[in-house]
Amino acid sequence: MEFRHKWLMFFSLVIILGMVLASCALRAQEVVKTVIVTEVIEVVGGTVVEVRVITATPAPKMDEKEEVTTGPIPANGLIPCQPLPEAAVTDLEQGDLGNASDPTIVLNVPERTFVTNAELQQGGSVYRVGVFEDVATLNFWGANGPNNTISNSYMLPQRLALYSLSDKYFTFIPEIAMDLPKSLSPEGDFFEVKIPIREDVVWSDGEPLTAEDIAFTANAVLDLGLISGNFESWYDANYLDHIEAVDEYTVKIYYHTNPGLAHHEYGTLQAPILAKHYWAPIVAEALAPIEALGEHPSQEELLTAQTDAHYILFSHQVEGEPTAGGFTLTKWEKGAFLESVKNPDYLNTGLIVQQWAIGAYKDSAGIEAGPAPEGDVETEYTVGPHVDSVVYTIYGSQDAAILAMQKGEIEYVLNSLGLHRRLSDKVKGDPNLTIIENPTNSIRYLSFNNRRRPMNDCAFRQAVAVLIDKEFVIEKVLQGNAFPLYTFIPESNKAWYFDDVPKLGKGFAREERVNLAVEILEQAGFYWENDRKPAYSPDNLRVEGAGRLMMPDGIPVPPLKLLAPSSDYDPLRSTFAFWIESWLDEMGIPVMTELAGIKVLTPLIFTEHDFDMYILGWSLDIFPEHLWLYFAEEQAVTNGNNAGGYINPKFESLSSQILTCDNVIKCRDIADQSQIMLSTESPYVMLYSTEIIEAFRSDSLEFPFVEALGGIQYYHLDGNIQPSVKIK
Repeated sequence: MEFRHKWLMFFSLVIILGMVLASCALRAQEVVKTVIVTEVIEVVGGTVVEVRVITATPAPKMDEKEEVTTGPIPANGLIPCQPLPEAAVTDLEQGDLGNASDPTIVLNVPERTFVTNAELQQGGSVYRVGVFEDVATLNFWGANGPNNTISNSYMLPQRLALYSLSDKYFTFIPEIAMDLPKSLSPEGDFFEVKIPIREDVVWSDGEPLTAEDIAFTANAVLDLGLISGNFESWYDANYLDHIEAVDEYTVKIYYHTNPGLAHHEYGTLQAPILAKHYWAPIVAEALAPIEALGEHPSQEELLTAQTDAHYILFSHQVEGEPTAGGFTLTKWEKGAFLESVKNPDYLNTGLIVQQWAIGAYKDSAGIEAGPAPEGDVETEYTVGPHVDSVVYTIYGSQDAAILAMQKGEIEYVLNSLGLHRRLSDKVKGDPNLTIIENPTNSIRYLSFNNRRRPMNDCAFRQAVAVLIDKEFVIEKVLQGNAFPLYTFIPESNKAWYFDDVPKLGKGFAREERVNLAVEILEQAGFYWENDRKPAYSPDNLRVEGAGRLMMPDGIPVPPLKLLAPSSDYDPLRSTFAFWIESWLDEMGIPVMTELAGIKVLTPLIFTEHDFDMYILGWSLDIFPEHLWLYFAEEQAVTNGNNAGGYINPKFESLSSQILTCDNVIKCRDIADQSQIMLSTESPYVMLYSTEIIEAFRSDSLEFPFVEALGGIQYYHLDGNIQPSVKIK
């Protein structure tokens, strides 16, 4: 089969135009057919960019079948890894890629799409925030279940919990609990712990927050069978049996299965608490279909009743719900704005917080947590609220929100993806604005469909990993706007980062990558049609001569489909996709890249499993439960997290222990060993992680800190940082 000539592709106009046209909206996108590009050519001593018009091979539409001689070949289980060649693993340190120039093409900024309601021009200080998506509902149950969105977490009022993680360094600290928790004790059929809570916490309607509220919330989730959205991670029925109010200000937690850190400290103990006196009648109404079943209903009957119960609960129109966080919701004009006013009875008002870079925590209430303090205090601030209200105004685009911020209409733009670099470059000269860049706890990766051949063969996955030159794409093509990634926990998550994993191909030149990939494949029995093995030509600076790659049983590798987000959503991932296509094509592996919007890709990947490879990303929690979650056998189902269908009993036995390990030392060892196995077997090829760029009006706004994992946006989730913001 004749393969496309190696044209190291799709940088200049693809990336620049992709960044220029990028939008925060997640919308369906037709597959890219034809693109005009420039060519990046490797030469001795560096690279040159030669401007030349070429047309990309059109990709088939997502709803059309590609005409090929053979379609996907089903796999019968995974083929295990061979011992890696000695040259496969390097200990080279990642180089500092530095910062390259930003794109120079800038769109005209559109006019602001919404004018603030005159009623918002009230007395007192207002923290004004621009957002791009409205909340889905004011109903907390629905907002964290089937209508779960990041905007809900940004804008809905803060909910208190027994414990929380400190801002910035994620130290485990009490919130309404009196002190750090005691260890779980086995008693009869349960693992139990008693936790006393503060007696000075009140709801916004003046009612006291008691142990009854905590027990009610947890037991309602369990009785209703809520598992969608966030509920299973908060109150997981696989571990939690029930919570009891021992007295007015003491709760007792009962687990039927030892939960470990993942489901105790990082689950139940940090789960939100709702007001029983408001929600009890609504929950009782919702439970009616389940209670009407009587004893021993069938599974089908129970599921039907639970569906009816959830509908009743999620359909409730919230009005006057009491909350106990720093702010209380007062007004929602759908599609326009949401306003919350400060809670004068907030439990942390006036609290002085001190933190050290090693994670030590101390506050003026006498709470000390984390390691012993060493050296100078790194961060110190006083909790408010310092403003009278927070107003979230919805804008149609990031350009419109940035223009509003430049005009002084808002102080901050809240976006989980951060600011596009072209816009940050545009506002850098504004003396009233400050640009901040922070690392993210996120990964971008290439995944394989292990249900199909040859993706089920470890050697094939390893060879692909070797051929992907992350450093070249990031440094030469993406202008240093990312960081090459080899570990399954980013370095930014310092508490759990582990560097000593196999880094396939790291530091290798192109010829070395080709030779190593050939060695890995041949060792596993792959060969090339007519013995035309690929070879790197130092004279022509490209790989030449490859015939079709043949699998060990003599069947040609079929045409493979690589899915990735469209360039208007994420030009970085779309760029990586085309380079991967090029590198595999020249090795005799036919690959066709198909770009589409996230809403098109999600069902293809997670529901239909209709792909050979795909590129997506995850935002991660601090605790590394994802090392099990994304590769677990129980998640290799329709709409599960293990879309690639990687099932390895040995890995399952190891990684599942992250769910039950009960101290940091044990959990860290499990996480480290899991990463070694994942980096070797390569169900994902880690590609890169990014920084998040944000801007705010530093002439009028003061944050308690600006250097933080995930950026300032991360600390707006669940209302954490809003009480500490100041307006100058």
